[in-house]
Amino acid sequence: MRRALALAVALALPLAAHAEAPVDANPTTLDGLEVTARRQSQADSYTLPVSRAAIGLDLSVRQTPQSVTSVTRQQMDDLQIESIDDVLTSTTGITTYSLDNAGRTTFRARGFDIGNFKVDGMLVNGASSFSGGGAALNMDLYDHVQVVRGANGLLGGTGDPSATVYLERKRPTADFGGAAALTLGSHDKRRLMGDVNVPLTADGRVRSRFVVSAEDSDTFRQREDIQRLAGLASFEADLGSATVLNLGVQYERTRNGGASWGSNVPIWWADGSRAQLSRSTNPAADWSLAKRDNTTVFGSVEQGLGADWTLRVAFAHDSGESFTNYGVAKVNNAARNQGFAGFWNPDGSGAFLNAIHSESETRRDNLDISASGPLQLFGREHQLMVGFNGYRSEITDYSFSAALGNCTIAGVAPWSGCQYRAVGLPIADWRSWDGSYAGFETFRTPARSKTITENLGGYLAGRFSLADPLSLVLGTRVSNYKTYTQTYTQADVRTRGAASGEQQVVTPYAGLVWDFAANYSAYVSYTDVFSPQGNVRDANDTLLDPVTGKSYEAGIKGEWADGALNAALALFRNEQNNVAESTGEVHPDTGLTIYRAVDGVKSKGADLEISGRLAQGWNVYAGYTWLQVDGLSYQQDPRHLLRLNTTWTLPGALSKLTIGGGLSVQSGTVMSTNPGRPLGGGRYDASNLPMGGYTLVNLMARYALTDTVQLAVNVNNLTDKTYYTQYGFYDGLIFGEPRSTTFSVRARF
Repeated sequence: MRRALALAVALALPLAAHAEAPVDANPTTLDGLEVTARRQSQADSYTLPVSRAAIGLDLSVRQTPQSVTSVTRQQMDDLQIESIDDVLTSTTGITTYSLDNAGRTTFRARGFDIGNFKVDGMLVNGASSFSGGGAALNMDLYDHVQVVRGANGLLGGTGDPSATVYLERKRPTADFGGAAALTLGSHDKRRLMGDVNVPLTADGRVRSRFVVSAEDSDTFRQREDIQRLAGLASFEADLGSATVLNLGVQYERTRNGGASWGSNVPIWWADGSRAQLSRSTNPAADWSLAKRDNTTVFGSVEQGLGADWTLRVAFAHDSGESFTNYGVAKVNNAARNQGFAGFWNPDGSGAFLNAIHSESETRRDNLDISASGPLQLFGREHQLMVGFNGYRSEITDYSFSAALGNCTIAGVAPWSGCQYRAVGLPIADWRSWDGSYAGFETFRTPARSKTITENLGGYLAGRFSLADPLSLVLGTRVSNYKTYTQTYTQADVRTRGAASGEQQVVTPYAGLVWDFAANYSAYVSYTDVFSPQGNVRDANDTLLDPVTGKSYEAGIKGEWADGALNAALALFRNEQNNVAESTGEVHPDTGLTIYRAVDGVKSKGADLEISGRLAQGWNVYAGYTWLQVDGLSYQQDPRHLLRLNTTWTLPGALSKLTIGGGLSVQSGTVMSTNPGRPLGGGRYDASNLPMGGYTLVNLMARYALTDTVQLAVNVNNLTDKTYYTQYGFYDGLIFGEPRSTTFSVRARF
């Protein structure tokens, strides 16, 4: 770890940044109502001057009593960040674990899963599941991302003790302009992006913005490919001197061919010895794939009310479809009671095809109504916000099973539902297997289950100036959360399940900020935690109750050059009850992992971060996290985590050249496994597994051919380090990306 930190310092000193001015550089401002640039990235910036992510008020990062990390448009362009997965793997305090190689990823912070993802303030299904978005969010459509670490349920959603991820779409501006980019890279990667801003009236009061992005790429694994398509059309109009209307539609599609279900490379042979397989190994069937489509219609009206008060009404309707057809020769613990679990033998025997077919549809409606502005009280000016928001979501999972007669492979009935768990589908010799196997024969019937979730509530927040150097941030949310399931039979007869997890919740928030010097502030904050745990069930197949608890944070922040450079040190502590922990067992009827609820789970740690412009042409983003989790049987999150990225535009005659580099360093962790290492005779060692730490090094260079055309090269994992993004899940592992290179050309007009 010391050598990694020393290397971080060595890399940081000579490197820095410069970049093209984004299309959003020219804001639209009406009478007392700033529209476009309030939260949009500024040119050549690794930080944002203003954030609304924590409590909904326009506060500087220094005045926000929580840890806030910004990933700007400039950072995304410099680092070739293309997905939400890329964003979070470069963010302070965030760790990621792959659940398969089809986009299902678990994001974690401060010892807990991240479940809150918002786009323009509206909750989206960004968490990973068979019907979730996961890493499918395409960053070409977004201007920036902000991550608020710690509980943050004031503005809706749930008070996850981990973090909340906020994404802001690109918005129209008054001037014509645009950008186009072509990227070619390793594994036959091809990616195109176009972004154009078009004023629809001569004065720019009616304007539009269109973004399109497409990618087609193989991967380092055999028989695996990725296709992505995304588009954004956004329209904005000034309806009078103090009213702004925004309407738009967004579409994202991801297709993963050669996708796996769970970890796809076995750790052990059937005799318990360690298997040594190459990173290119992909035991997926040639028909294995995952597809996800999502369309969002969104809109907002911002109305100036006078006296610098603003009323905002926003809505969004999301609709998505997910289709998975997984087939992979892997270990599966559900079959161990039948004398085998799909472990391979070095002679090519022992492999069985695991397969699952699922189809789902999602619908989500969001509404947010808020009013905010200044308040004069006791001779001082304060800021106040009041609002109501919420969402209603429906996730429909279609049923496939032998009983329904709509699921089979080669005439073999599934083990459960439409799942084949290392039972009945042998592979003659995995060494020579080319992925060919009989595929699923499925069709839909009216049989399905529908999970409906509602979260509605009102909130009140304010920043109160107690004295010139002292401000108090207070807020509370009163919300009603409930979820229930409707089941439809093959005859399309509906039954309504009992509501589960229905709660009326009051979520308080309090913070105190003290400006003790011209450039420094100290803060403390507190909030309650209330976090439903999704489809997490115990041995009785009953949903676990939500996580409850308390979250504390204290720190010091610094700000220089009018917010162009920010630094922060934060200490945090979370106390949680009813935290889900895997038992390592699988439910015999559903095939789902069985969890138990654990009380008294505590996480504590520290974040240290600096971001912004250190000097002319030199940008840096660096964050270090120390974390300790007590109360669980193992800590799967690294105790030490370092993220560093920096770029430098050379001076003088070399000013057209920008160079940069980055480090990602994490210490070792402990992972669970099930059924565990084979011991013979149907016995297994399910001891937790250590997963070693690793350091990844990235480099970039960019050259300005003209004022509007730039060439760039990015090299990720420069040392070609072998590492894992999953270790132990289904007794397997998932390799991380080997060294890869991309070449891109970007033009502005």
